[in-house]
Amino acid sequence: MARGDDRKPKDSLKTLGVWLILVAATVMLVIVVRVDSSREDSPALRVKSARPVVVKPSVNSERPSKTPIAPPTIRVNLTPGGESSLQLEIRGPYTVRRIGGTRELGKGARLAPAKVVANKTEIRIGSVSYPETQLEVVSKDDPGMRVNNHLYRGVIRLCRRTDGLISAVNVLPMEEYLASVVDSEMPAAFPEAARQAQAIVSRTYALYQKEHADPAAVYDLFSTQRSQKYLGVEYTTDSGRRLAGESASSRAAVAATRGMVCMKNAKLFCTYYSAVCGGRTTSGAGVFADASDLISVPCEWCHESDHYRWTVPFERADFSKKTQQLTSLPKITSVRQTAGPGTGVISRFRLADGAKTAEANGIELRDRLGLRSPHFALVIEKDKVRAEGRGHGHGVGFCQWGARGQGLAGKTVKEIVAHYYPGTELKKLDY
Repeated sequence: MARGDDRKPKDSLKTLGVWLILVAATVMLVIVVRVDSSREDSPALRVKSARPVVVKPSVNSERPSKTPIAPPTIRVNLTPGGESSLQLEIRGPYTVRRIGGTRELGKGARLAPAKVVANKTEIRIGSVSYPETQLEVVSKDDPGMRVNNHLYRGVIRLCRRTDGLISAVNVLPMEEYLASVVDSEMPAAFPEAARQAQAIVSRTYALYQKEHADPAAVYDLFSTQRSQKYLGVEYTTDSGRRLAGESASSRAAVAATRGMVCMKNAKLFCTYYSAVCGGRTTSGAGVFADASDLISVPCEWCHESDHYRWTVPFERADFSKKTQQLTSLPKITSVRQTAGPGTGVISRFRLADGAKTAEANGIELRDRLGLRSPHFALVIEKDKVRAEGRGHGHGVGFCQWGARGQGLAGKTVKEIVAHYYPGTELKKLDY
């Protein structure tokens, strides 16, 4: 009998099972190899062997960027000295609330021109009374509110004064405020460099005033030449003409210098300016308490102004009458100049009536006589007194007509500003 014939039946079954397992394992190995081969051949799944893919963002994709910082706001007193009443008009939906609050005290779809008054206990807008000391009026439209025929951006605050008068304060972003100041203060025909210099000077002035405002005050500066002129977006004249208070040109000058200020010793300073210096700016020390750092500099650039030189005659009796309250002299018989008018300091005089004398300076006499500047000489004739002067305004700091002349001569913004504020530097604020 063959050797295999000697195996028992259980051993045969065991051997058969082993063979079946080996066959099954072989089949599975073939299947796995075929599946892996098919995956490598699939373009959609060929990851490891393919080149890296760079995904470019679409033109509409939002890229992460630094969040812009909003410019500071400025509070502009539109009614220096207060008013017995003012007119408020709102051309769209609006709300009335307490300053700093969110609860609505009143609202409307629009407000036709309404009279605003105050008394000891309330503020009244048209026929609606509010028992408040201060109110904030917010318009959905911006610009959307008119105060005394001037259209303004931002919000309007109404403040009840202790003397029973009412004040209106416009609160708006600094850069929007400046768009009106540039056009209000400087003609649109002036060179671009001059207007950009004006934007820098006005921004510095406003931020300085904001920085030094009384913490208890409800405003930072005035809308008149007491601070710097601000007419709003547009305004209506007494004759009914509607005029623009800002323009594409003024907005461009502000945008080109956004956040740029003039600094000395790393601090803001009060950048005083005037229309025409008349050939030399004025030393600030003798004019303003906060202008001691502003020195007198020559300026040959403003000679094309009509106010570069001027003459104003007075009848001698009229001159004495206008100055009597200041000098206590009933009749001026002689005048001697003790300072000015071309030395960089305001003019000073010794006036006499024959027996008595009195001292007066150019600022005091300018106010009494209605002159263009405090820089003048007085010439006494037989029956007349003649004021021969130069410039328009106090003459301290930046000369606007001088900036015009420098701009026409090709001077840069930096050169123009540096000429009138020597020893200073321009710096861009982070907003």
